[in-house]
Amino acid sequence: MAVFTRRKQTADGTRSPSGDRRRTKRLHVGWESRYIVVDASREVIYVSNSDYTPCILHNLSMDGAALELTDAAVAVGDRVLLDLPLGERQRATIKVRGEIRHTTPDPDGSTNVGVEFREVGDLERALLFRLLRDMKDTKQSVATRCA
Repeated sequence: MAVFTRRKQTADGTRSPSGDRRRTKRLHVGWESRYIVVDASREVIYVSNSDYTPCILHNLSMDGAALELTDAAVAVGDRVLLDLPLGERQRATIKVRGEIRHTTPDPDGSTNVGVEFREVGDLERALLFRLLRDMKDTKQSVATRCA
């Protein structure tokens, strides 16, 4: 006997085969960012600007991020320190620790990775919340002006 279940419908009306498992909404970003793979056993991390590897920040939420890496020296379970800009053309950044949850190679040689944020401090969480709120407000005001 076969059991069929109805697919969950997403916000844009399309149906997803497994629904959206994410706890928080992701926003498309497309900014340059940078990361470094860290040793999980070290409490304090000292890095210089030259230690970071550039990446593209595709999506961002309160719980994680999607990155495109050109130097894919990461694996599922690796701990990373992200240096996230507080806006598209902002020099100010926040540092957030995360864990690589999945990797997907692209035909062009880059790798897309999903990062789940871990051990986010109160200040970083507040700045991340404000950044996402401002991004959402900006997208809504642009959509209103275009309509």
